Amino acid sequence: KPLVKKRVFESDSLMFYAEVFGLPSPEVRWFCNKTQLVADDRVTMERDGDSISLTIHNATKADQGEYICEAVNYVGEARSVALVVVVSQEVRFMPAPPAVTHQHVMEFDVEENDSSRSPSPQEILLEVELDENEVKEFEKQVKIITIPEYTADNKSMVISLDVLPSIYEEGAVDFVT
Repeated sequence: KPLVKKRVFESDSLMFYAEVFGLPSPEVRWFCNKTQLVADDRVTMERDGDSISLTIHNATKADQGEYICEAVNYVGEARSVALVVVVSQEVRFMPAPPAVTHQHVMEFDVEENDSSRSPSPQEILLEVELDENEVKEFEKQVKIITIPEYTADNKSMVISLDVLPSIYEEGAVDFVT
């Protein structure tokens, strides 16, 4: 069973469950950001037959990153990878800001061989700061998803922006970074 991407709040427990099969029974190792994990008062690794688990109690921002479960025996090895995001505790208790939407639909006729730009009654400018791992690109569209981070005055907001240039020729829309 593969690992699944997780999102956990600071000070909560992070838990992974998986199943490993193999003859002879494989040795299982857990890694966080390429460093092998060792059981201690915060980290628990358990095994019951083919079922395995990893629990990290009292999660912190340092626990964020790439987790790997590796199963090895003399026949071979298998691994599963999942990303973990640790969200600050303040976000849990802050109300989400109201959804803000803007939609403007405009119809116009375009004559064949007319290269002029469509009429535009207004321009909308959205300024967004993102880490590169928050931008997901899809064919003929860009989807931007931010992790909710709020300030005490609720002036920050979660932004989900879909840009779907499907009505334009492919390559006609440029994204400036």
